[in-house]
Amino acid sequence: MFMNHQPVVGNWYMNKTGKLLKVKMLMYADTRPSSVVIEYLDGSRQIVDYTSWSCLELHRHAQEAAQFGVH
Repeated sequence: MFMNHQPVVGNWYMNKTGKLLKVKMLMYADTRPSSVVIEYLDGSRQIVDYTSWSCLELHRHAQEAAQFGVH
């Protein structure tokens, strides 16, 4: 079951297709979050609008990054 999680820098999430991604950074406009920088296991990064984050249908992944060989 997918839940709406707030993005937390350093946390791993799994999307509905089974891809793992990590929150690398939150970007702010004034004092409010505006975008989320995410990184996939292959090293590719994507910037997601903060309001679109909840549409990604993610769930928190409990595995440690070391298991995947990613820092």
